[in-house]
Amino acid sequence: MVAGFVLASILGIAANPVLTSSRSISDTVDLIELNHLHDESGKHTIDQVIFYEWSPDYRRYDVISWRLIENDISKLPVRLPGSRVYIVRWYDRDARIQREVRSRQYRETWTNSNADPERMNKRVLDEKSRSSLRLATDRTNTR
Repeated sequence: MVAGFVLASILGIAANPVLTSSRSISDTVDLIELNHLHDESGKHTIDQVIFYEWSPDYRRYDVISWRLIENDISKLPVRLPGSRVYIVRWYDRDARIQREVRSRQYRETWTNSNADPERMNKRVLDEKSRSSLRLATDRTNTR
């Protein structure tokens, strides 16, 4: 469903005036996942982008943050032309800053509500124990 919007997403990024903000935060994660969640009857419910860091101690990817797509194709991960890097950009309304997250690894999954990857990760790593994307209040992390 959302996969058909990838070309439009690339065009949307180029045309999105929010992306011209002078203040932004750039993060790099180990894995970006685009997940399409369906209910028990197979009906599509949400699309979410999940950001992971690799845990060498536990030999697994741990969720550090996630975002709902909310029918906004400009929030979809896209591959940067001529590279192996995937990027997600959005305007963080709470922090009033442009965000950008990059990764060399990307996957797209389709799951049902019983196998929501973000919720399943909460079972092994409590949400309070997660590291997170950079905070807008940390000025050393903005560019």
